[in-house]
Amino acid sequence: MLQLLAGAGWSSLPALPLIRQPTLILAGDDDPIIPLVNARIMGRLLPHARLHVYSDGHLGLVTSAEELAPLVAGFLRDEA
Repeated sequence: MLQLLAGAGWSSLPALPLIRQPTLILAGDDDPIIPLVNARIMGRLLPHARLHVYSDGHLGLVTSAEELAPLVAGFLRDEA
């Protein structure tokens, strides 16, 4: 309950344009917990973001590991 309360009263949106670190955003198009629009907003506000939308839900790194693991590895390799 306290975690939900904290999330309702704080936003990182104003700080996102200040982040210069390359960022990979993974978002499922069938996520019942975090709407896809959140990832799209972050992708637009983070200056060096790469957004990848996959066909799955909130646990995509587990349920779609075959698709997403190479993307994460490639991102890390490119940014190293």
